[in-house]
Amino acid sequence: MLNDFLVWGISSYPAKRYFVVLWDHGSGWTLQPRRTFGSDWSSGNQMSIAGGDLNRALSYMNAATGENIDLLIFDACLMQQIEVAAEVADYAKILAGFQTLCPAPGLNYRRFIGELNSQPGMNENELASIMVETSVEEYKDLLPVSVGAFDLHYLTDLMDKLNSVVDIVSINIPPSAPVIDLRSSIQTIPSASNDPSTDDDFVDLGDLITGWQNTLLYPEIDDLAELYHKAIVSHGYWGDVYSRTSGMTIWYPLNYHRFKSLIDYYQPLKWSACLWSRFLNWWYNSDDIRPLPVNINAIKHGKRIDLNWTRAFDLAPVKYYLLEGLSPQLIFNDSCENDEQLYLQGFDINVNNPYSGVYSLFSGNASDLDNIAWTKEPIKINKTGLLVMQLHYNTEDLIDSLIVEYGSFKDIFYGNSSGWKERRVVLPAGNSRLRIRYRTNPVNNRGGAYIDDIFVYDLDECRFLRTEFGDTNLMIYNPLYGDRNYAVYAIDPYSNISNLSNFSEIMVDEYADPFSIPNPFTTACVIILDYPDRINPTVEIFSVDGRRIRKYGSEVIDEKRVYWDGNDEGGNICGAGLYYVLVIGDDFKKIGKIARQR
Repeated sequence: MLNDFLVWGISSYPAKRYFVVLWDHGSGWTLQPRRTFGSDWSSGNQMSIAGGDLNRALSYMNAATGENIDLLIFDACLMQQIEVAAEVADYAKILAGFQTLCPAPGLNYRRFIGELNSQPGMNENELASIMVETSVEEYKDLLPVSVGAFDLHYLTDLMDKLNSVVDIVSINIPPSAPVIDLRSSIQTIPSASNDPSTDDDFVDLGDLITGWQNTLLYPEIDDLAELYHKAIVSHGYWGDVYSRTSGMTIWYPLNYHRFKSLIDYYQPLKWSACLWSRFLNWWYNSDDIRPLPVNINAIKHGKRIDLNWTRAFDLAPVKYYLLEGLSPQLIFNDSCENDEQLYLQGFDINVNNPYSGVYSLFSGNASDLDNIAWTKEPIKINKTGLLVMQLHYNTEDLIDSLIVEYGSFKDIFYGNSSGWKERRVVLPAGNSRLRIRYRTNPVNNRGGAYIDDIFVYDLDECRFLRTEFGDTNLMIYNPLYGDRNYAVYAIDPYSNISNLSNFSEIMVDEYADPFSIPNPFTTACVIILDYPDRINPTVEIFSVDGRRIRKYGSEVIDEKRVYWDGNDEGGNICGAGLYYVLVIGDDFKKIGKIARQR
């Protein structure tokens, strides 16, 4: 095992500097599909870069010996990638190797180790430069190559500089034409030949930065370029096909489908701590991946409720929608054990794959389908609703689709769900039938779709506390009396909606002081009241000197709200300042403050 070998080498041969060469077949940053380094010929296992195998081996070495590697060289194809650099940056100073395919003979050990023998005092930068120079010279007039050495000390700053560029460049959706077109002119690195093509998944990072400099006039790009060139310890190439290489590669697939098929393997990489994935997602302008769901927690502190929720992971920036209300009321449920509540056209009740019970609803699986299942009766949602259902689907990505509809609402699913997935999504007000469609094209049909345990809830007593909210916490002062439930969901700029979170319940056992919406107000406001249902209170408004400005009887209170036009009882406009609102009735009394501004 690599970790044992490294510990043995350092323990057995202690030195001032450590130089490690890893030799084998290589193809980049992840095991899936067929991108990795190193095959164990006895077991057939491979070392996964994205799976963390390399990072764990180096971490083990450091923990066991307290040492790091001064120069780490891959004598293998395609390993000089920024994603690989990030995996080793905590445990090595210099990363060096082939950006391109590595010819079968590999490094010219005789020459660069010979140089080390003759100059044993050289440092890691000098040895890396000699390795680059001798490797390029070895294949001159034979095969095109590009070889580089990178100073890992600059990696964290490089990620920060790249983040600054991504923040500026990706502020507008969709991307501008020059940014889109630039990808086609960048130096690419093929993974199976020496014939670069725009279809290659990898591009030269330095050439990309240069392209940005020539296309986008931002000083942040100049800062990134300057730092990148500092980080390149040495670089060399032979062959016109690699004339614009610079010594480091980055993943930049040409099309969204390719990106989407690999992004789940890419995200665990240390490199994904920067915003490169976000840039790619923005560049494709085809995002159809929902933000991951969040969890919310509500904690009461006296007359304040603190709401905190986890950040929704997404490849694009998200905004949050926060709901407050009473407990959801179930208004429709179908366990899909029969078709008593559904009309079926092409769908059937199927025994093969239930989520619960014995049966589930199945879409069918054939070419040119346009099947539909819909509720026999409309489902009435007064204000806001919640749909909860279990889904299991395997369809041709981006083409065949499972579509859930309620009125103007539409939720589309395709690809492979990898098992049963719960969908929890907010529905608009309406009185419509719930419809489930399944559509396929003439070819490449997969497994179809199963649906089970369909529930619809009425959230009539709920209201949106915040919409398009950027933070993941909120303090609520002076909450209304009663059981309050809080939930949140995320939406990205491409209208992908996450699942609604759990409901976090809080019991508020004290009536709120009256307050205004808005507060402060300028001309008029609605005063929110909170009192026991058994009383019929009056509402009085006082100035700060104790004069009563306005009085409302219980007959004008509507749903515990009073409209104040900002005038006194004589119709005169009240001035800017602070006002007291008194709610009084029977043995109940509450006083609150509201403010008017000009």
